[in-house]
Amino acid sequence: MAESCSPIMNQKDFIISGESLISSERHLGPLMLEVGYLDLKSPIAVISPYGKPCSNGSAGLFLIDDINLDKTSISEIESSLKGIDSKSAIGLSVSSSQDERLMDAARFASQNLFLLDLNFGRNRDWNRLLAVLPRIKRCGTTISARIRPEDLSADLFSKLCACEPDLIHLDLRGLNGMGPRFVKKVADIRGPKIMALGDVKDFDDAESLLAMGSDLVSLKGADPEFAEWLSQAMKEYDALSGWYNAPKHICSGGDLRGLAFCCPPVKHCPLLGALKKAGMSAEEFVERKLTLARGTPLEKGDGTCFGSLVWCCKITKPCYLRDAALSRAGLSGPEYMALKKKLAEDILKS
Repeated sequence: MAESCSPIMNQKDFIISGESLISSERHLGPLMLEVGYLDLKSPIAVISPYGKPCSNGSAGLFLIDDINLDKTSISEIESSLKGIDSKSAIGLSVSSSQDERLMDAARFASQNLFLLDLNFGRNRDWNRLLAVLPRIKRCGTTISARIRPEDLSADLFSKLCACEPDLIHLDLRGLNGMGPRFVKKVADIRGPKIMALGDVKDFDDAESLLAMGSDLVSLKGADPEFAEWLSQAMKEYDALSGWYNAPKHICSGGDLRGLAFCCPPVKHCPLLGALKKAGMSAEEFVERKLTLARGTPLEKGDGTCFGSLVWCCKITKPCYLRDAALSRAGLSGPEYMALKKKLAEDILKS
């Protein structure tokens, strides 16, 4: 018999006892990304300890950490949440030795449109995680699986992807600057979205994780004022750039999304290695980009190096030829980058 979970008919309108547990106003503001049923207005997640909520400001996600379901009941969690005034999406980071307690939390999270962050890092019982994930998914719950790099073998990652979590929450703290490189490694496998928990001290630290393929950056123990500033800065950066986590160029070490900015493979360069990783020949790459550009503003580009904007670089890289072509096409920088984002997604579709 199939496991019983709460019905998910019109989940974004679901309320408990006639009243939303957390006000739906938490979703106000421009939408930057969607993760499952979560609408996030910022790529910054603030992690706050259970029972001691810190200010989450304008973060996209407010993740309440260290909820031990062996010691904490769902009713206790529900009571604690009623005291939180948040306009962010809400997440619950939980652990338990009992699968049924995890299932109860999954139903609760699903009914209230909360993220359920499964933290198995303490006991590293990954076989159990892989067994319970499909059961939780049947509840319609938006899930993240928190994991350390040393535990994420190729085999485990493949099995995790098969379970279809909405996020892989990478705990990258203490890696001495190696975090972005690890994000790229995971991003290039093209599995679930990535939330990176790193040693973020300034905008550049966050941007380096995002530019290597992370969709979200989570902050633990961060100063509330810094978290507020960083979240606002990311919103402004997205408005100005058109793509808040745009990748670096492939030739500068970027992840595979950077194929959207590459020239045709006319010489020996890092593009060839990226194409091999993506499972594409040079000929397939050229044909795919030209086909995807056809009928879009990216098809234009007289006067550019290869006669089409589809081959042009990021808007942050100075190029008077590209900028002149954008002007003739009536495209702003953010509009151009939004088209490149869609191009990157389409290039990497299998």
